Amino acid sequence: MKPSRQQALADTDASLDALIQAEQVRLLYRGLRVSTFGVLLGVAVVVLVFWRVVQTNLLVGWAGCMVANQVWRLVLSYRFDRRLPDKQAVSRWGTLWAIGSGISGVLWGAASFLLFVPGSPVHQAFLMALVISVTSAGLLLIGAHLQSFYAFILPAMVPLVVRNVIEGTTDNLTLALIAFVSGMALFSFGRNYNRILTESLRLRFENEAITRRLSVQNEELDRARKAAEDAKVQAEAANRARTQFFAAANHDLRQPLHAMGLLAGSLAEKVKDPDVVALTNTISASMEALEELFNELLDMSRLDSGKITPNTSHFSIRQLLDKLRLEFEAEAAMKGLTLRVRSTGRFLFSDPILVERILRNLISNAIRYTRSGGVLVACRNRGGRLWLEVWDTGAGIPEEERERIFDEFVQLENPERDRRKGLGLGLSIVRRLCNLLGHELALRSRPGKGTVFRFQVPAGRETAQPSRRAIEALPSIDLLAGKTVVVIEDDAEVQAGMKSLLSGWGMEVSVHANVTDAEAGCFAMTRAPDLIIADYRLPGSGNGLDAIDSIRGRFGCAVPAILVTGSADPQIVSMAEEKGFHYLLKPVMPAKLRTLVSFKLKGGAAAHSRT
Repeated sequence: MKPSRQQALADTDASLDALIQAEQVRLLYRGLRVSTFGVLLGVAVVVLVFWRVVQTNLLVGWAGCMVANQVWRLVLSYRFDRRLPDKQAVSRWGTLWAIGSGISGVLWGAASFLLFVPGSPVHQAFLMALVISVTSAGLLLIGAHLQSFYAFILPAMVPLVVRNVIEGTTDNLTLALIAFVSGMALFSFGRNYNRILTESLRLRFENEAITRRLSVQNEELDRARKAAEDAKVQAEAANRARTQFFAAANHDLRQPLHAMGLLAGSLAEKVKDPDVVALTNTISASMEALEELFNELLDMSRLDSGKITPNTSHFSIRQLLDKLRLEFEAEAAMKGLTLRVRSTGRFLFSDPILVERILRNLISNAIRYTRSGGVLVACRNRGGRLWLEVWDTGAGIPEEERERIFDEFVQLENPERDRRKGLGLGLSIVRRLCNLLGHELALRSRPGKGTVFRFQVPAGRETAQPSRRAIEALPSIDLLAGKTVVVIEDDAEVQAGMKSLLSGWGMEVSVHANVTDAEAGCFAMTRAPDLIIADYRLPGSGNGLDAIDSIRGRFGCAVPAILVTGSADPQIVSMAEEKGFHYLLKPVMPAKLRTLVSFKLKGGAAAHSRT
């Protein structure tokens, strides 16, 4: 029959003292082996010191009794460890230990009389110091069990005081006083130690008892919690599986999309039929939507898997906001919106790439959901803290929806799932990035009036900032005709698309499938190519970085290079930037590729962020 709740609680309370006593006894037996070594060492020292000044039979008899007592206690400890008695039986073992402690205390007390050397202050002081030292050393062990503590300290210390008082000399009375004060101090320390240990054990077992009580009182709640935990584990497992899937399939999924985009761009430049041009434009728009989807899903998976590590530095907010203004000004104008940027000369300390991504998502969202008015991007000092803010004059966000908008794939104004209005991942990525960087994120909105998103960024110190020209701001001068480009790509479809597209721009294209072929092809060239475009992942022992290094070494000059990769692995990106390469993440849109190729041929340096 299942016990009642009241009975279970009563049993728990009744067993608390027994649990404490049992644990105290276990502490005694657990420390016996170490204490035995100390006792035997003390006995050996006594024998050596008093061998010539005390009767041999008394000294040997006393030492033999000490050794016999320790052997008996070791046998007790061995039997205790083998039987591991429960809390009901352990009390008897505590009594047996107390008997052994009492015998040990009596023997040390007897030494004060048996080994006392009249007229030898040195031996008397040594004996007193030894008894006090042995008692002090044993406190941390026997102090755990009050019965054993009393059984040892009283018979050990009282005879020491009495024997010196009996002797009656000034020196002996002084020794008696020292022994008395030491004994009282040890007695007080032992009691306090036992009290603290007992209270510590009581708190420990009370906490365990509280846990058991909660378990009895809240069985249904525990089952619900277990179900919730199981669901959480399953959700985390599903999330890990999703992340692993995107990481594993990322390159394979991007590769055909990359080829499709290149072929569509090549087709658009070769045909004049309006219907075909419209069709290729539709294909390009779909490809851009797929690229956005891939990039945002990849960002989500990398954030969830913890693969993004902030790289903090001091950077100018003015440069960052000017760059974003150039990027979004045309998009805002197409919707009839005004994009204003209120910058400042302040410097921030954070990861500039991740801060840029946060702002880009917020600005894109603001433009997308604002029908009239405008968008303001600003950096403001509020209460001594710097905040980056994005204001809009959109429809606003109802209060009950202000938490849900940060969930994945949530779009309040897109129930029809129109892809032109985005995917519903932007704000989810914003929150994750702010959490990763430790930046406070805040939202204020008035339905019908607009919304402001802001996040706090630590202030930085002014540093020299590299002069970066935005790729989008380059003059539209055709620099491609007649230029030689070496393409290193193992996928046949991408090879065909890249060759068709670049040839259509008037470039001379040399295509190779791996590092070895590229080296052989370049060996036959009489002059260095104008540009290298290499896929990172290549068959064989080398990769795209190795291929670029090899070609540069062949011609002895830093040939402009673009690395194309289907992976946003920060290590790959870092290696490309260190070598002065731009990198493009697949799928690459033809317009973006042409802009970057023109930029490189005009002498552009490597970009710090993904292009």
